[in-house]
Amino acid sequence: MSDTLIIYYSLEGNVDFIARNLAEKLNGDLCRLETVKNYPKSGLLKFFHGGKDVVSGAKPELKTEIPDCSSYSKVIVGGPVWASKPAAPLNTLFEKINLFGKNFYAFASSAGGNADKCLKLMCEAAEKQGASVMSCESFVNPLKKPEAALEKVNLFVQKISD
Repeated sequence: MSDTLIIYYSLEGNVDFIARNLAEKLNGDLCRLETVKNYPKSGLLKFFHGGKDVVSGAKPELKTEIPDCSSYSKVIVGGPVWASKPAAPLNTLFEKINLFGKNFYAFASSAGGNADKCLKLMCEAAEKQGASVMSCESFVNPLKKPEAALEKVNLFVQKISD
């Protein structure tokens, strides 16, 4: 059994690309969060619904059961950046997950590269759950620039493996 769990939400596939590569390189277990009500994947409705939910602090209902982290020493959480914040499904995750005593790692994917606020909020949420924040990483357009993303994945894996 792995000592690493990767939990993530991916709307357009960018976060999924990173999560799957991390799982492969770390021999980690994957948990992809899915919402009961799907978010639009394109157009103005994508930005309206996603942005509205993060600004309001919404916690959308998940189809995915929140995993029991008790058998893992490392938990990695990833998601897209929406309006400079973590995607709303991560609000639901952080409300329900128990990260007490875990080494926590976070990653975020964005189109613009400014994920600092998003990652800070993710790390603060993990600390409130009793986790030790170890490292964070930001990815820009992983599916458009896969080679650059995979280089950053390798650097992130080194930080996680130390």
